[in-house]
Parts: sequence; C-alpha cells; structure tokens
Amino acid sequence: MLHSILVTGSTGFVGKRLVPALQKAFPAAQIHAAGSASSQTALALDLASTESVNRIISDTKPDAIIHLAAISHIPTAFKNPEQTWHVNLLGTLKLLNAVTSRSTPCTFLQIGSGDCYGDSFKQGIPVTEDTPFKPLNPYAASKAAADIGVFSYCNTPNLKLIRARPFNHTGPGQSNQFVISAFAEQIAKIEAGLQPPVISVGDLSALRCFLHVDDIIDAYIRLLKNRESISSGSAFNIASDTPVSIKSILNTLLSLSQTEISVETDPERLRPTDIPVAQADSSLLKHATGWSQKTELHDTLEEVLDFWRNHYKQDN
Repeated sequence: MLHSILVTGSTGFVGKRLVPALQKAFPAAQIHAAGSASSQTALALDLASTESVNRIISDTKPDAIIHLAAISHIPTAFKNPEQTWHVNLLGTLKLLNAVTSRSTPCTFLQIGSGDCYGDSFKQGIPVTEDTPFKPLNPYAASKAAADIGVFSYCNTPNLKLIRARPFNHTGPGQSNQFVISAFAEQIAKIEAGLQPPVISVGDLSALRCFLHVDDIIDAYIRLLKNRESISSGSAFNIASDTPVSIKSILNTLLSLSQTEISVETDPERLRPTDIPVAQADSSLLKHATGWSQKTELHDTLEEVLDFWRNHYKQDN
C-alpha cells in the first residue's frame, strides 16, 4: 500500500488532472503536489537546486514519485537547450540521488516521451521499447538521456524504476503551444469574432498517435498499481494504435464548426526536424496492466474545442 505519493510538475497540463485522479485511485495515500515556486497551490520545487530537491524529498518522504516536471515545448527547447538539459536530465538525477539517500522503498515513475525515438520512426514500423533512441531536437535528446539515466539506477536497493514513454496527448486545458489546442483556440476565437476567419497552420502531412490526457493518466495509475509485478527499469510505450494526419485532425475540428474558415500556412509553425509518421506498439503496457484507450479521438477533439469556446465566452 502506498502512503505518500509525490507528483512533480503538478501545476502543468497533465499534473492538474493527475493529482485528483491519484487521490481517487489511492485514497489511503497522501498526494504531494510539487510545482514551481510561483505556484500557490503546490509545494515549491526547483529542479535546478539540489537543496530544494533534497528538502522536498525529506519533507514528503514519498514511497512513490511520478516525475512529470520538464521543459516539454519543443520550440522553447530549441531556444533554450542548456536550460532544457538542466531541467530534464540533471533535475531528474537530482531527484534520484535524493531518493537513494534514504533507505526506505520507493517506486519512481519516470515520465519520458515517445519523441525520444526520433529518426527511428523512419523505419516505417511501430516502434517498440527496444527501438533505439535517435532524438531529433533538444527536448527529445534531454528526455532520452534522462530515460537512460533512470535505467542506470535500476539495481539500486529499495528503488523500483518504471519508465513511461507517452506519445502525443491532449485534452481541455492544454496550452495553445500544442497543435490540437492551437487549432481549437483559433476556431473558437473566429467563432467569437475575435479573429479573422483564417487559421494559421504548419506542416499538416505528419501522422501522429493522439490520446486523451485521461487515458495517459490511467496508464500512469495502472503502472503504479501493478508496480510489484513490474521489473525495475522496465519501459512502456503509451500510444494510440492508429496514427492520424494533422490535416485530418484539423478537418475534423473544422467540421465541428458552423463558421466558414480558410486555412493558410505559417512558416514559423514549421519544424525543421519533423518526421512523417510516429507510431508505437503499446502491447507491453496492455499486457502488464490491462490498459486500453478509452476515449475516441473525435470525442477528444470536440472536448478541446468546447473548452476554448467556453474560455472565450467567459472573456466576453
């Protein structure tokens, strides 16, 4: 039985939904939400500070950690690669060192990224957990290094390490820095008369596997619940079985609107290292935990669009 669960990055998009989900899934455990020092709803955690990391581990005494905190926006990672490496890799190692300084058992769930596979996607087959990492941007590279760094601790006594590799996910409340939310926000603004009826896009040809954020959270919780039967160091892809094109996603969102909207390409939204198809095999996760995708993509897109519609109704 878990008594104390620490969630880093709790004030982010996933973290805000994960904390209440954990409270429901583990009612006997105390859930410690950790975020940036500016947050008024979470414990202050600065991954760049060894003192801050050591203090939060000492104060919360976790027997499970879900490590979400990261710089995850790829354009931001390109602009600030040194900070990205410092947070995503060195911050993770600081957490692990703080945990291993204690002698009590702890399960460490490292939240990585399917983006780590990078150039390996060009093989044209779904990647498995044994597919080599070939990251193509600073975010993916730093997360790949953190994934490998976590694995190096897998023989540490009293420490159970599980590496999750989520692929694209979305849902209501996601930042407009990410593609589906960006599309949905523009449509909502057009409907509200706050933007001309033109939506700016990047490359629409790429195929990606998208999940609802709640399906991702369900996977994290299932991994924790099945921790005793999972070998330390195990890795699990978390992805939809079927990749879809960004163009089809935009077309579905546009079909959900009664407003006539035209589409134009914005060169600033084009990524220099994009890959045509990113597809994964999640059979290991399904076998180990019984996980499966619950929310259809159409319903997810409708939910995201309705979130932005409500947002701009409130603003007006």
